[in-house]
Amino acid sequence: MSAAPVGSRRAALWLMGVFITLALGAFIWGFAVVDEVRARAKRVDVALRSTAWACLVYADQEQVWPASDEALADASAVWQETRLPSDGSWPGTRDEAMHGGAAIDSAQVALKLVGLNASPDGAPPILHTRGNPSGIGTLAEVNGWLAARGKSLPKPKPTTGVPSSR
Repeated sequence: MSAAPVGSRRAALWLMGVFITLALGAFIWGFAVVDEVRARAKRVDVALRSTAWACLVYADQEQVWPASDEALADASAVWQETRLPSDGSWPGTRDEAMHGGAAIDSAQVALKLVGLNASPDGAPPILHTRGNPSGIGTLAEVNGWLAARGKSLPKPKPTTGVPSSR
């Protein structure tokens, strides 16, 4: 049996080095992507919790749900409120809603990350993440707060679309 030529060994080692380098690069890049997604999910969770809190305060003050993102953004005082009457089904303080984290005080910042689907029939709004990642269970939790609060709000009178006779 004869020894392999030196040139083919070098080529094999060089090729193996390239594949190992590519594999390590993909591995490191994968970690960077996962870290960025996790960081974005944390920001979206804060925005979800802040927006849900603002919706709860809005409903407490106005006795109706915000009709749109814009209506919630225009009610700047609700983003600063820190206490709210609660029956335990939704948080009673902004700190409880934020799980001790810092809230977003600006509607413009929060509503760029999350959206609000308002219902014309007075049902609680549904928050969504605008396609952004969020933490496991956060979206269901905050929408659960709104649904629970919706059960205690007075029901709006239905509009029939028929003009009233005087």
